[in-house]
Amino acid sequence: MKIYPEAFEIVKKFNKALQDKEFEGRVADKGINLIFLMSMVANAGDGDHIEIGTLFGASAIAAALIKKELGLGGEVYAIDPYDEETRSRNVKMMADVPELLSGSPQALKKNADLFGVKIKLIQKQSDPWPEELKDNVFVSAYIDGDHLHDMPYRDFTNLSERVSDYIGFDNYEEGYPDVLGGVSKILRENEDWVLFYKNASFLALRRRLPPRADAEMAPITAQ
Repeated sequence: MKIYPEAFEIVKKFNKALQDKEFEGRVADKGINLIFLMSMVANAGDGDHIEIGTLFGASAIAAALIKKELGLGGEVYAIDPYDEETRSRNVKMMADVPELLSGSPQALKKNADLFGVKIKLIQKQSDPWPEELKDNVFVSAYIDGDHLHDMPYRDFTNLSERVSDYIGFDNYEEGYPDVLGGVSKILRENEDWVLFYKNASFLALRRRLPPRADAEMAPITAQ
């Protein structure tokens, strides 16, 4: 995967906004995974991007910023219920520090306004899939929602027929066994998706390309 230098500059802006206390909340891992996420979004090109689980909005805002920086078309959507039930299920995965998961729609909008981008929030659970998005198609997606039990796999299942190119995962690491297990199940059971890129705790899957033989047999037309 091509890593875009513009992504590094955007992460610097996030860290400065945190240092200056302009950004509400946090940017996980000092923005390391945002570099890979933004590069995935950039590789996908024109088209809409969606993420599941947004909290303070850093990853959604980063996706919007790289599109803006590179002149790529498409909107950025985020699905997050911002409800206490979902939050309490995941707090123990975050070392019992509730404030790490205390995002809100107001914080998301404030942070998006700070960076001059717009995020289309769907304030609902990701499963069942929101009715508002039943006909939407996306070029890329990012899964960072409920990390427990079969939810990472269910989120992938809901996205897999709606995403044309790439699906990324956050927290693909030992501390999140259900994310590891979900990705392993995807690679065992879904022939249409392959491992594309892995770095730090970020992982991206790519929709399988047509077989080389099919491409070689395609007719050549005059330009």
